[in-house]
Amino acid sequence: MFPSAWVNLKLYEPGPFYTLIGFGSITWHGLTANMDFWNRLPKEVQDIMVEVAADYEELTGSNNKERYGKDVEALKGGLATVKELGPDVRLEWAKSLKDWPQAYADELEKEGLPAKQVLNLVLESAEKHGYEWPVRYEIK
Repeated sequence: MFPSAWVNLKLYEPGPFYTLIGFGSITWHGLTANMDFWNRLPKEVQDIMVEVAADYEELTGSNNKERYGKDVEALKGGLATVKELGPDVRLEWAKSLKDWPQAYADELEKEGLPAKQVLNLVLESAEKHGYEWPVRYEIK
């Protein structure tokens, strides 16, 4: 769970322990709606929701990036007991998952979803922004 959620949702109350994993990058958050709900909305409302959703996605990503250090410090400042996972543990964990992304992508592709394309786009986008994976998963 991201520090922003742990702080803002007060998850430190039921869960007073937090581990910094260092596995991946800060994400954005998208808005979703099922098609039954969406199709009942008037076109002009759909258009407004698409516009607002795009702004929301953009702002949650930049907001999470800006708040990350402050949220971690809030947790360390007494909200939770904070530990950090070491690089050796992260590397072993990443290696243990080496086959999972491909298997999951294959499963989703069978359902007609463009999982391989999406996963590769995410991996490449993170790298373009400077992220270095402990293990670079290949999705074929």
